Amino acid sequence: MATADATKPRILLVSLNLASFFDGMYGSLLSQLSSKANVQRVKKAESAIRLLSEDPRPAAVLITDEALTLKENARVWEAVLQYVRQGGTSVAMGHFSSFVKPNKMKPFFSKAGLPWESAAYHRTTVVLNREAVGDSLAAHLPPKYSQKALFIKNVVPADAWYVTDEDSVIESHVFAPTGAHVVGESPVVLARVENGKLGYMGDVNAEAGSTDVVLAMCGLSG
Repeated sequence: MATADATKPRILLVSLNLASFFDGMYGSLLSQLSSKANVQRVKKAESAIRLLSEDPRPAAVLITDEALTLKENARVWEAVLQYVRQGGTSVAMGHFSSFVKPNKMKPFFSKAGLPWESAAYHRTTVVLNREAVGDSLAAHLPPKYSQKALFIKNVVPADAWYVTDEDSVIESHVFAPTGAHVVGESPVVLARVENGKLGYMGDVNAEAGSTDVVLAMCGLSG
């Protein structure tokens, strides 16, 4: 591992169920993260808990798979939530949405005080909610893009970075296009949790637009 650059922020990847194909699939994101930050990846529960409390604290924590939704990793999820409540930013992304069991979503996010639940799973074009991100950040994000994603529901509009609109349809090579616009559902969300923020990226195909979004959520845009 390269020597850490003290001038760069630290990004921690919590990857307790790391898949062998993760690095290939998310190569662009990992490359861009490494150019802007000191990236650490942790694969063991005890190491994750330790690194979450080290100073300086991580600038952001990326939960890259579904492991923290499992009972045996509850202590790690609690450590992440403690980090968030104290001012940190964490995002469930990567293989999280691909492998999480739908019935695990509600109890997982409820521990953060959020009512999010598993919703639609399909490909559609989503549009940037500029009111949620602000004009400055919007300049670094795609105004709209197509993604295949696991949406979540019960999302407050101000927390939804991307939403469907009246033009959004289910994009399929097999079925005729049908409307995909559902109010209160989003595949890209960032919400306030006490003094910090908790995010969700439902994209399952590592779209280029989603790379820009994750970088922005980590405070690494531009």
